[in-house]
Amino acid sequence: MKATQSLSVDLLIRHAYVITMDDESRIFEHGAIAIDKGRIVAVGDDAAIAAGYSGKRSLDAEGAPVHPGFVECHLHASFQLFRGALPDHLAEADAFDSFESVFYNTVNDEEEYLAVALSALEMIRNGTTCFMEAGTVLAPGAAARAAQDVGIRAVIGDAFIWDRPQGFAQGLVETGCATCATQARIHPELKRAPKTRAEALAMMGRELHRNGDPEALVTGHIAVLGLGTASEELMMEAKHRADKAGVVLNLHQSYSPADTEADRQRFGTDPLLHLDRIGFLDRNVTFGHANHLSDAECDALLGRGTSIAWAPAASMMWGHGGSIHGRHAELWRRGANVALGSDSANWSNDFDLWRQASLGVLTAREAHGDRSYLVAEDGFRMATRAGARAVGMSDRIGAIEPGKRADLVVHTLDRPELIPTTDMIRALFYSARSKSVHTVIVNGRIVLEEGRFVTVDERRLLKECNKASAALLARMGLKAEPNRLARLQRKTA
Repeated sequence: MKATQSLSVDLLIRHAYVITMDDESRIFEHGAIAIDKGRIVAVGDDAAIAAGYSGKRSLDAEGAPVHPGFVECHLHASFQLFRGALPDHLAEADAFDSFESVFYNTVNDEEEYLAVALSALEMIRNGTTCFMEAGTVLAPGAAARAAQDVGIRAVIGDAFIWDRPQGFAQGLVETGCATCATQARIHPELKRAPKTRAEALAMMGRELHRNGDPEALVTGHIAVLGLGTASEELMMEAKHRADKAGVVLNLHQSYSPADTEADRQRFGTDPLLHLDRIGFLDRNVTFGHANHLSDAECDALLGRGTSIAWAPAASMMWGHGGSIHGRHAELWRRGANVALGSDSANWSNDFDLWRQASLGVLTAREAHGDRSYLVAEDGFRMATRAGARAVGMSDRIGAIEPGKRADLVVHTLDRPELIPTTDMIRALFYSARSKSVHTVIVNGRIVLEEGRFVTVDERRLLKECNKASAALLARMGLKAEPNRLARLQRKTA
């Protein structure tokens, strides 16, 4: 009897502990994955896959875990060149005036390219294969070029889509909030950002041209800055364009008590209730942060299927209670789509979704006094399937199953944190995390192999980034210094 001929594919991953994150949450302890033309062709037991497919190239996982690449859902990718420059004692109200506005009025396109490339290197090394930029890179083309060069999947938006850039400060004035009065001032103007609604509308949606190619690694979405900087008219037009293009609409919402209260005063009700009433709240909307929600807002968000990009470390850095007092874990347990984000350098300071997931799970247990409130599998799901939905790509990424893009992370057992192999998910989530990331595949292409980038010269790029950072900070007139306030507090304690 003639043996059945195996099908030739581009890549076979064999002898893997495959964590699929599919609808049934299947795990193949002795699994394999067949990949061809950037897509997953088959996944299953190693013996069955090996019998049916032959790879032009084969990768032996040697029993280590393989899982879908993580999806970063809220990222300011251009801040990396001044990571660590903000003093620890800096008041958040001063961050824009003293650092961010100066950065945006100084940075050039090539520096933004390097910053995004640096971000991409870090994300890939930490097992993230896709990110959605929060709409703050002044040169989206530079961001796209950097993502393509490194080999990470990216969802890009236009920068600073707003028509009331002083809206946040004006909102604080309207609230009469005594504790926020010092923030109610005129902020510096960003020279390259829109100044009027007409300018914002002319810019909105320019990055959608990337969506014409179904094979594109970089795609576009609609981004609005939010935080009180967009009129209702601009927000509804953004929603209309996102609906028409079939993409996600992404914006900051209810980040701090101050901007949440400003929106409440502006709308005369809880912000999300107003947005629901005017038809803005929807399944294709993703809110960055959403730290401060009322019971009624939680119900509205659940009813509409709106996603949240939870950035625990970013909120904790500034003491906003996004992990202790936020409703994210509760909403997740009630069925909301809660994904994860790292926000930016100087907010959470590292682009590692393992850290965000770990903080989310552990702080939820702490806040609710319940070890089982969230578990490791919840964190995994937020970082993969929930993330894919939050960026509008649940049909393409987020799970290891036939037809999906081959965005995969292969770990190594050559780490003490993964031994013994009693429970791979818990060992990964609580012990190894990103330390055991070994090989990363994006769209079927190996971009990191055995801890080394194959797409770019990482050492050269890191040196360029460090040099560019020094030059940028010098032009900004800034110098990172030790925290003198902390030394003074120690002396007087």
